[in-house]
Amino acid sequence: MEWDGLTDRGQFGEEYLRERDRFADLARDADWDAVFEELGRRPEWANLPRPGLRSGFAPLHQAAWHGADFAVVSRLIAHGAWRTRRARDGGRAVDVARERGHTHLLELLEPVPVRTLPAPAHELERHFHALLRDHAGHALERTEHLLPPLTEGPDVGVVFPVAGMMGGFTYRLGPDHLHVHAHSRMDYSDGSRYRVTATGWSGL
Repeated sequence: MEWDGLTDRGQFGEEYLRERDRFADLARDADWDAVFEELGRRPEWANLPRPGLRSGFAPLHQAAWHGADFAVVSRLIAHGAWRTRRARDGGRAVDVARERGHTHLLELLEPVPVRTLPAPAHELERHFHALLRDHAGHALERTEHLLPPLTEGPDVGVVFPVAGMMGGFTYRLGPDHLHVHAHSRMDYSDGSRYRVTATGWSGL
């Protein structure tokens, strides 16, 4: 799955923006057949909002807002939509559904952790952010709440593309740490790998 940490539309090419905007329009308009058709081609887009959009609504947020059928929401989750994913205001899809009065979706949208983050989780995330910014600097504009989706499955891997790196980061949970792979198409090697804990980060 991809995570979109860039909020500046100027970071993206025109063709890519057109494709992402079209996908966002489909979810905004509740055209679920077309959304699932697109996810059949691009399954990694299940958690992506419109680039630069203030709300940061991913397809699952849109489904919650519309009060979509139980079957639609179930199918989005089956495609990998994260129930822990937060919009720009910090709201999850379950929060959107609750605010809109769509009670038929609340139980389905409530996150069910399969794994736990090494404690304290806020320190783990802080050191992860430090590692990301050490590599990518100001290319990263939004890096909060990167880790909760890792708790939604036994071995969730997240790809975090960064335009300025010509690549990005892939990360997943280890037994007591976060494993991070920094990679770039400009690298002659396989990139760099790191171990992040609640006390800091180091190279492997």
